[in-house]
Amino acid sequence: MTKVRDGGIYLMLLSVLLGCVPAVAAEEPFDYPFTDPLVATVLGTPVAQRAPLAEHIDVKMLDLTIFPDRKIPDVFWYNSKLRCSLAKQKGKAPLIFVVAGVGSGFNSNTMLGLQSAFYRAGFHVVSLSSPTHANFITTASSTCMPGMLKEDAADLYRVMRRVWTEVRRHIQVSDFYLAGCSLGGTEAAFVTMLDDEQKAFNFRKVLLINPAVSLYTSTTRLDHLLEDNIPGGVAHVGEFAQDLMDKLTQVYKSGSFVKFDHNFIYNIYTSLPEPPTDGNLAGAIGLAFRIGACNTVFSSDVMTHSGFVVPRNLVLHQSDSLEPYFRTLLHISYVKYMEELVLPALQVHDPQLTRQSLIDSQSLNVIDGYLRNTDKIGVLINEDDIILDKDEVDYLRQVFGTRAIVFPHGGHLGNLNQRQVVSSMTNYFTQPSTHQETKP
Repeated sequence: MTKVRDGGIYLMLLSVLLGCVPAVAAEEPFDYPFTDPLVATVLGTPVAQRAPLAEHIDVKMLDLTIFPDRKIPDVFWYNSKLRCSLAKQKGKAPLIFVVAGVGSGFNSNTMLGLQSAFYRAGFHVVSLSSPTHANFITTASSTCMPGMLKEDAADLYRVMRRVWTEVRRHIQVSDFYLAGCSLGGTEAAFVTMLDDEQKAFNFRKVLLINPAVSLYTSTTRLDHLLEDNIPGGVAHVGEFAQDLMDKLTQVYKSGSFVKFDHNFIYNIYTSLPEPPTDGNLAGAIGLAFRIGACNTVFSSDVMTHSGFVVPRNLVLHQSDSLEPYFRTLLHISYVKYMEELVLPALQVHDPQLTRQSLIDSQSLNVIDGYLRNTDKIGVLINEDDIILDKDEVDYLRQVFGTRAIVFPHGGHLGNLNQRQVVSSMTNYFTQPSTHQETKP
């Protein structure tokens, strides 16, 4: 749908609602300033607390054909091939595959931060878009209807094997590793289990970064951040989105900004006279997630001719306006997509499948025994992650034990570039696991 660079539209929407920086307790051993999880999720990591970036990264862009016989609709003319990237070291080195979070592309700001961290630690880095991203749906999804963890993991694994076929002549690899963030972290667990069966890579270590335990409960929370914080109720979501975009335009025109990133957001956050309310912050985060869902639902609907939003027999062209569909899609939650598009499609092949059995199957709980017994998978979580509740945080601690890296605050992916967090991530892969929980 939107052609703004992946992650950029999210940052744009969030940036207009920011206020004043909270104080940091002097005795705080974890050098991260935002203890409010909503603020952390929005702002990320200030420059002063960030890990150093790699000075130069040798990046090769990859454009791959996964399904040679697939016809890509004209409206997706810019998605004719799967796009991903390889950051390559000069000599022999381990290779790590990194999977993006829900709706995000391989070159989102979060993924660029992870690419820098792992490249600086000495890895070749292959960055992959989420199976829920439009480019992946159109070119690499076997069903063109993402949201089923095992099927999406199989699609990711197919892509990884195709990438390896493409790059193996150009790099020397010692071992294979895997990391995923957010939904990509949840999917990485299923990819690892698949690799244990097929052994294309024999991943030495895998890290789940801020994963969802239950896809259904986490997406429900994100949907409610929007729906519970729209003035006048969810029927006014279009007005809410337009208001944010209007404010963004005013802020952007008033300054000499050249890039929408966390520096831009931080400057806005510290310059506005009035702090945002929790409701505004929550609503902006929820809207960012909803816009990602819009792209997922639209891409899936067009590719499968489901008629969910776009009439089945209507052929969209690259010059057609998509605004009417976007306005409709703003009212469609990710949960509604799963219940009203994915579930009926699955029931055609399995009439016994129920809504509850679908919900239950989209969770780490279905591979609980595997996660408890493998020693190659670890998890990095924040106690205040907005997509998890306390029981889910405790569950991850219990399942992974000494393989769990736990930070006291950071929201959802907010502290990902912080020095101690980056060090913990890279040390997990390069050293024996000896991490203790960082306490406030």
